Amino acid sequence: MTTDIETIGMLRNSLERYMEDNYSFLQRLERMREPGSFSQQIWAELAEFGFLSLCLPTENDGLDGDAAVVGALMEVAGKALLQEPFLMSAVLATRLVARLGNGEQRERLLAGLASGEVVLSCAVEHAHQCQLEDNRLSGRIPLVMHGDAANGLLVAAQDAQGQLHLCLVNTDQSRVQRTAARLLDGRGAASISFDNAQVELLATPNNGLSVADNLQLLLDEANVALCAEACGMIDALLHTTNEYLKMRKQFGRPLAVNQALQHRMADLYLLQQETHALTQAAQQALTGPAAERARLVSGARSYISDAARKVANEAVQLHGGLGITEELDVSHYFRRVMLLNSLLGGRDKHFLRFVEQSLTAA
Repeated sequence: MTTDIETIGMLRNSLERYMEDNYSFLQRLERMREPGSFSQQIWAELAEFGFLSLCLPTENDGLDGDAAVVGALMEVAGKALLQEPFLMSAVLATRLVARLGNGEQRERLLAGLASGEVVLSCAVEHAHQCQLEDNRLSGRIPLVMHGDAANGLLVAAQDAQGQLHLCLVNTDQSRVQRTAARLLDGRGAASISFDNAQVELLATPNNGLSVADNLQLLLDEANVALCAEACGMIDALLHTTNEYLKMRKQFGRPLAVNQALQHRMADLYLLQQETHALTQAAQQALTGPAAERARLVSGARSYISDAARKVANEAVQLHGGLGITEELDVSHYFRRVMLLNSLLGGRDKHFLRFVEQSLTAA
């Protein structure tokens, strides 16, 4: 696993420079008006620069990046409001294939994921809604992020005995029906129905964990990545708001000299430090015992969800009427934060999980 601080810094700086040159707010706004839920050109360039190989095993010419590396890039993605399926395809799907695919599946899929030619989305938290029988999948998943553009889906399903399986579903077959939609922040998604769809099982764990344990580990990793993305958005919102308060004048004086506003900003900067510290703690917990991992990850996700929402609300209010306009980036961060708080369980589910694990450990 990649933990070298210099490597992490190099990757972060490289992605930041790319985003500054190719993914400014105005450039992103223009692309959102075009057909398609994300830019194929940007996706191809991310692959060319090696960012989609981040989570590939080293034997497949990848970096085998750990949570700290993923988190560093997710912070940059949060600041840039990245539309492309980096988390779903390049991180989560790649890790599932690497951990649960057999030799032939890894060889066939990982190269395509790294090159960007294969885009996979994951639906692993709705296993009770999908039934597997004789390698045929039936059921419906209400919403899958990037499910509108994915070549395939990694779906968790249960068989008649209640055993959990991971299925790879080709989305081009007639027994898979997709209804495309746009999420609150403009990213693509789809409601997906399976009617005896033919699937391919990924059932060769190579890390000593069962399929069920691998899926739970992946969900925890995904939530920690969302924490890092929230940190990036908080950083961007505070920078934008601070610059606005210094520039905007009222009665001939910048708003930044108002003591009440200074106190409000100080509270937000305190939240910023806390979210970064909690994200780092959750990243470290991913390599620890499952119970402690569950407690720390869900505790961090719950707290950071609240913190990001407070920062986004305050940023909108401190900008006044401008804060809700389409032409200002603050409103776009606000939408992404609202959506973030409903993904992969959201704040309430993770708060309950944190409480349950804390009481068990007491």
